[in-house]
Amino acid sequence: MLDINVYSVINSIIGACILIILCFFLEKLVIRGTITNTIYFFAVPFLLARLLFPFEIVDRTNFIQVSKFLPSIIQFFRAEILSLPFPVFGLHISIHMATLLSFWLSFISILKCLKVVSTYYNLYVRLKYISSSRDIRTLKILAYIQEKNNFKFSARIIRNKFVDSPFEFGFFKQTICLPSIDYSDEELYFILAHELYHFKSRSNWLKLFNNLLAAVFWWNPLVSLYNASVTSIIEISCDEYATTGFNDHLKAKYLACLLSELGQRQDKKKSQSIHFLSPDKNSLSKRFRFITGKRKKSKMLCGLSAFIIATTFFASYFFMVLPYFDVPASEIQTPEFTKENSYIIRKEDSYVIYFNNEPYIYLECFDESFSDLSIIEKTN
Repeated sequence: MLDINVYSVINSIIGACILIILCFFLEKLVIRGTITNTIYFFAVPFLLARLLFPFEIVDRTNFIQVSKFLPSIIQFFRAEILSLPFPVFGLHISIHMATLLSFWLSFISILKCLKVVSTYYNLYVRLKYISSSRDIRTLKILAYIQEKNNFKFSARIIRNKFVDSPFEFGFFKQTICLPSIDYSDEELYFILAHELYHFKSRSNWLKLFNNLLAAVFWWNPLVSLYNASVTSIIEISCDEYATTGFNDHLKAKYLACLLSELGQRQDKKKSQSIHFLSPDKNSLSKRFRFITGKRKKSKMLCGLSAFIIATTFFASYFFMVLPYFDVPASEIQTPEFTKENSYIIRKEDSYVIYFNNEPYIYLECFDESFSDLSIIEKTN
């Protein structure tokens, strides 16, 4: 039996946060070259599923009772802050702290999501009316990279003085944007290879999802840090493919190209730039460490990491944090419990009374006043 309630939603967020913390450790292993970036991205669908399916497995959930601060927090959010009587209609509307907070968080999340979509759309409109580059040298290098790596998709290149550093854009029609700089053949190869691998891995879709996730859960600092972490790993992944087969000399030139682009971006005013999703200095530092490091992948560690991710995800559905009220049932102000709105989950000698599909009371021993309710025996 599956159920969605306030506590299962909270538990879903806790489970997602645990997966995010796990991703931070995986990021360090990727930078060291110990595991593949595929293992890091393996956690993404589990994180998404944990947030999209915040249900409770009623007869299998193990309850973690918190007796000190959690009951106080629950009572605070259940506190009534506004009462609106409507005697003409026989209604009485009560607004609680939890209702107000949920409305406020949702409203800000919607605004931030609209901002992300608007940014994508505005960039699309800007790039749509810029004609493709006809530079023969650039197009030859692009064709060479596509043929060498067997890229079947097409990509257009545009050059514009308002582009401060190279970037890729497009979900169905791929576009590589270059500033009006006279690059050498070698620099063009580095830049175009990196951007083409973005299209090959479809990382632009992952970036969009990641930005929307950060917009929805803007109030969670872990999600913001995770957003930056994913962006870094995406860039590292493309760097790895672009520098495959490079010796130390070529890697040094590739890094020099990155530094040159960073300098060009800092020399231009932000107001003149249409650059989108550029990596920050922290991300560049991680990329440098990855490229210059000695990568020795461990199959055992890769397998262990994947196992821990999957285990953490599934285990999070079998545990739920609940407030513990250590008082007799007779002293609790309770609503009218009926078979239609309530039932009991029993595990060994403890009981949890559910009211309107939400855990309402935790009891260490059964009270006869609830004998009319259905009892579900929870198996281990």
